[in-house]
Amino acid sequence: MARRYSLRLETRALGAVQILLSLIHCALGVLCDRLFVREEKTQNAGVVPVLVIVVYSLSTAPFFLTSGSMSVSAEKKPIRYKLISASVMNIFSACLSALGTIMLCIACFSFSSEKNEYVWSHLAGSMLLQYLLFSTISELLVTSITIVWIVRALHHPETGEESYSLSESTISS
Repeated sequence: MARRYSLRLETRALGAVQILLSLIHCALGVLCDRLFVREEKTQNAGVVPVLVIVVYSLSTAPFFLTSGSMSVSAEKKPIRYKLISASVMNIFSACLSALGTIMLCIACFSFSSEKNEYVWSHLAGSMLLQYLLFSTISELLVTSITIVWIVRALHHPETGEESYSLSESTISS
């Protein structure tokens, strides 16, 4: 029988948060595309090209969605291969989130208007970049917490009557 591990119940909630963040991330990417590319025909958001931001937000959403789904699945039935696959996807998501955080910080701090007058699309674009940065940082925090919990669960398996093997049991005299 497969060995079971004790994973915190909050992992399911964090997985749901990851799924919601992926949907928000995708929606913000679509809004950036509509505002920057289709309406304003803007090429750069500061020193970062707009196309890089749009591609980043739309291409990382499936990774965030998959890692959240795998976290929920691993919490429902915490067996070794589910925990390992959830930790691998969460590590990928954390790396992508860290890369996105750096890129979006540069874009947010360097995004400035070339005009001296008030332009509503510039304000909306700045807010979209900030919301995208916030969702990326939130994803990074959630994946980091989930990775820590999964690693702890892998190092401390539950001991039950059905999971004993000869190497785990001690012979008492």
